[in-house]
Amino acid sequence: MRLAFPMLEDPVRAARIETARVLASIPTGILSKDKQTLLEKALQEYIASQQAMAERPEAQTHLGGLYAALGEYEKAASAYTTATDINPAYVSGHVNLADLYRAQGKEAEAEKVLRQAAKISPGNAGVHHALGLSLVRQQRTRGGVEELRLAATLNAESPRYIYVYAVALNSIGEPENAILVLQGAHNQYPNNRDILSALVAFHRDLGNEEAASAYAEKLRT
Repeated sequence: MRLAFPMLEDPVRAARIETARVLASIPTGILSKDKQTLLEKALQEYIASQQAMAERPEAQTHLGGLYAALGEYEKAASAYTTATDINPAYVSGHVNLADLYRAQGKEAEAEKVLRQAAKISPGNAGVHHALGLSLVRQQRTRGGVEELRLAATLNAESPRYIYVYAVALNSIGEPENAILVLQGAHNQYPNNRDILSALVAFHRDLGNEEAASAYAEKLRT
């Protein structure tokens, strides 16, 4: 806040509205009246800048993100829905709407939106990853693991997707398969700390002390 607030009075409009977006989630009760007024003015500038491009799904998604940060969930959902109405193939609108539902604990609604997105863009790894996590949160772990596997397969360039898939495998009682997945990922991303940490933990849990120690040493290095 100390570093960002002076930027709300920057002479460059783009700087002011980006600062407003970044500060949107700050509880206004902790701000002085002057600061509240300054932030509100910049927020209105940001909203106006996006409404000037209201026919574009990207602008609606930006508005949705702002409203979500402000805790105005109905407005956020409306903006995301407008984005997908403008362009049903705009996957980001679906994913952001699903994430909004997730934040509100509405997992069934989130799953429904993500399944729609998966039909629209079946090759989108991010959609399958989000759907997998949603299913896991709903205690439908087997289905969630399959979606996470699909995400890791569709985007093998994402160590995060591979790591999460391996953790899910371990959680359903398949530590050996989890280790195989992680070992392949480690060969590709030898300096990824999440992958190394998981290899240490999974080998340790299986009693493979020598392997656990070897990966722990790599992690220390």
